[in-house]
Parts: sequence; structure tokens; C-alpha cells
Amino acid sequence: MKVTIVGGGGVVGSSAAYRIAQDGLASEIILFDTRRNLAEAHALDIDQAMVHRANTRTRAGEIEDTKNSDVLIIAVAVAGRPILPSRASSFDDNMGILADLLEPLATRSPSALWMIVTAPVDAWVYLIHRHFSVPREKAIGINGNDTSRFRWAIAKTLLIPATSIEAFVLGEHGETMVPLFSHVQVNGKALSLNSEQRRQVRSSITDFLLQWIKLQPGRTAGWATAESIGDVLVSMSAKDDRMWSCSTPLNGEYGFQGMSLGVPVRMGPEGVREIIEFDLDPAEQEALKVSAEVVCEQIRRGQDLFKKVKH
Repeated sequence: MKVTIVGGGGVVGSSAAYRIAQDGLASEIILFDTRRNLAEAHALDIDQAMVHRANTRTRAGEIEDTKNSDVLIIAVAVAGRPILPSRASSFDDNMGILADLLEPLATRSPSALWMIVTAPVDAWVYLIHRHFSVPREKAIGINGNDTSRFRWAIAKTLLIPATSIEAFVLGEHGETMVPLFSHVQVNGKALSLNSEQRRQVRSSITDFLLQWIKLQPGRTAGWATAESIGDVLVSMSAKDDRMWSCSTPLNGEYGFQGMSLGVPVRMGPEGVREIIEFDLDPAEQEALKVSAEVVCEQIRRGQDLFKKVKH
């Protein structure tokens, strides 16, 4: 497997490269970044770290080196830009970076699985799917850290191990995400949280980004995102039956189409092999509708920006 990480010199890109290299599934990882020095430094560090673990080769590269990639991870963002409360607010800046890169990447790796980290994730997934005729099973957005934080918040509230919890977040990778309290399981058994427990969990996950900004760490949450990327790739290779939360284009699932939303999926060697449709309670269904409307507006804005940049 050949993996290209666009933005490989950044926190998310380099963290993802390290996680993927450890799993030993990739024969080659290309770190493509305008900051070539950072990409080369990370590549050297990761390559040397793997000498006792895996045979994956990690190196910095240019656009031509991405040719025939099996996986394209898009983790581009403006370097040094402050983290903003709304992920969608970075659309303009990120469009300026990606507009000229997407077509060359698509042309050089026509069969690749696209894994989108760049914000706003859901809109980018759909735009890439439509503008470059990427099959919907080959275009996913990485939003699994929302689900991880949901499980973390439940564990913190109930004082139980997070590894015993199964729970998912649907919808936008942003402020309108929808935590599914109706489908929480602990050790395989359904669990109902009371109103105060739900309030505490909601507070933990909805306030996370603001708390992160207050810390002023000068970096995004790279390790959580890298774990989501690595888990999905391992699941694809193992052909297991595990469910992961990913944003993917919908064609009637959950009553939506013409957009990409975060939903539970099962992965296969070719990408998304199944979208899991949970029965939602009325409040969750209404919240998902609101989330879908927000993503649709992001897609419309993205299409307008894309046209302006290309002209």
C-alpha cells in the first residue's frame, strides 16, 4: 500500500504517518508539504523509528512522487493560523491551498481512497466526490475524534473504562454534531444515561474546542485524528466487521442525499462497504436535519469558492 499525506509536515500529517508506519500496512509513505524541511525531518525521524518495528519506507516528496497512491490523506491547513471556534471558518484559506492541488493528485492516483482531514471535512468530501468523479466509497472524511471524545466524555461522567463503551456521533464534524445517546452500549449492553449525565457529557464534548483554544497549544489535536486514520486503514486491511464513524457522501441513507455527513460505516479493501443506519429518536433525527442543513450551506459556499479560484 502506498500512502500519500498532503500536509505531511504538519501535526496531523506527521502524527498520521507515524501511526500508519507502526501498523506496517504501507510499503511507502510520501510526506508532501510546501515546508519541505519539515516533511524531510519527520520522514527521517519516522523512518529511523521503524527499524525494529516495520519495513515501511517514509520519505518526503513532491507532487510527482504521489503517483499511483492507494490512499491520499488530505491534511492541509494554513501554517501558524490560530485555531478558530468554527472549523467552517477556515474554508477560504484552505480553498486557496487545495484548489490547485486536487486535480493533479486525482490525475496521478485515479483509484486512490481519499481521506479528508482538512476543514470543513464534510463539505470537502462531497466537493471532491463530485468535482473529480471519485466514487463515494472512495471518499471519506475523518471525524472519528468526535466519536472518541463522546466515548471519553461518557467514561469520565460514569467513571468507567472508555474501552468498554460503544457510542457514535453523527452529522457535521463541527458545532452541530449529533451524539447518539439512544445507542450507547457498555460491554455490549444498552445503557441509558439520565438527564444530568447527558448534560455533563454534552458539556464535555461541545466545549472541547473552546477549551483547547484557551490552552493556546499552538497545534491541533493530531494524535486523536491520527488514531482515527490508522484505525480505519487497519480495518480495511483486516476486512473486519467493526464500525467506524466517517463522513461519506449519502444517497438516501438517513433520508439525505447530495451531501456528505458523518455516519457509522464498515470498511473493506476498496473503501466504504456498508453504511449503518441506526433508528434515531425524534430529537436525534431533528438534530441531524439541522446538521445536514449546515453542511449543505458549506457545500454551496465551497462550490462558489471553487469556481472563483478556478476562474
